[in-house]
Amino acid sequence: MTRTVAVVGAGVSGLTAAYLLSRAYDVTLLEAEPRLGGHANTRTVSDAAGVPLAIDTGFIVHNDRTYPLLRRLFGELGIATRPTEMSMSISDRTTGIEYAGGRGAAGVFAQRRRIADPRFLGVLGQVGRFHRRAAAFLAATGPADLTSFGEFLDAERFSSEFRRLYAVPLVSCVWSTGALTSLQYPARYLFRFLERHGMLTFAGSPQWSTVVGGSRTYVDAIADRLDRIRVGRPIRAITRGPDEVRLTDADGTTSSFDRIVIATHADTALELLADAAPVEKEVLSAFSYSRNVAVLHTDASLLPRTARARASWNFLTPEGAAGDRPPVVSYWMNRLQGLDSDTQFLVTLNAREQIDPAAVLAVMDYRHPAYDPAAVAAQSMLPGLSTDRTAFAGAYHGWGFHEDGCRSGVAAAAAFGVEW
Repeated sequence: MTRTVAVVGAGVSGLTAAYLLSRAYDVTLLEAEPRLGGHANTRTVSDAAGVPLAIDTGFIVHNDRTYPLLRRLFGELGIATRPTEMSMSISDRTTGIEYAGGRGAAGVFAQRRRIADPRFLGVLGQVGRFHRRAAAFLAATGPADLTSFGEFLDAERFSSEFRRLYAVPLVSCVWSTGALTSLQYPARYLFRFLERHGMLTFAGSPQWSTVVGGSRTYVDAIADRLDRIRVGRPIRAITRGPDEVRLTDADGTTSSFDRIVIATHADTALELLADAAPVEKEVLSAFSYSRNVAVLHTDASLLPRTARARASWNFLTPEGAAGDRPPVVSYWMNRLQGLDSDTQFLVTLNAREQIDPAAVLAVMDYRHPAYDPAAVAAQSMLPGLSTDRTAFAGAYHGWGFHEDGCRSGVAAAAAFGVEW
């Protein structure tokens, strides 16, 4: 008799685990939301000419160097991808400074007058030193070092202008976190990520790509390969016994399985476990999440005012004291996804009040793991949570991105004997 396994959560982690486990198990994929995919969320909209376009609003890009498992998955599923440009702009409304990195000198000096601006040149002069000192810090410290990003910047005497116009936006934009939270992240943890992605040098960045037709293409491809999928029926409790795992859903219905993969956010996993062990409580409770409101819209006023400074990612620095307000980032989807349209499509985080209501096409809430010292320390304990009956998966097992989710799904399948 074929063994059964329930996979709870249908983001990239659960989808990957279900796809692999279906080779040896009778798999049931369960998702509380009415759709599959999690952050792999594609919206179909029409431009001013009535042309339908598929636009990603969550997972958008991957690359040829640090996403090997996701690219392998796309290859097996026959998912088409296309190269894209990964540039980033900073717009500081307080000083009026606007520039773009990743687009050469024309982007850096998008405002020609900055060539003779001492404040701006002072910031640029510190970028190379930041790269060198971050690389040296990585070489001199070990995995247990929890020196914060803010402490590193203080020790190395980087200026307040450098923090505002480069260092904080770099981290805040990538991890969708406010300034204070970004400065509290362990510096080594951040620098390892930046180094792997070619972001601690002026050259050598990987080639980035997007999915042709939107990320829903891979979600649909996996769904087509699974026999049992339940959406829109939240699980309220998971109870594990010596011979089975029992799931109770919102209307009180129970179902039994031999094994389970819990592929949700860490805090959700802990809420679902009716019989959580002390070690599960300790590890899973260490992870917290930031909430970001994403808006798909056509209001180009969220792009830099200087046309030459417009980039794939566009960060708007907060006016006045930054505090820990969520970052305002606008992804320019025409550039990122190669949209052939005169209508400008953007996905903006955390600035709904600044967007023309008539330009709003869709609103989404996303949660991202926050990597404070407690979370980073807990990550090393995650592999030890897997048993012969329970496995955990989620992007929180890594840096919080699609490759991390995919990798955790692969590990969950391996925990139940399915190697890839």
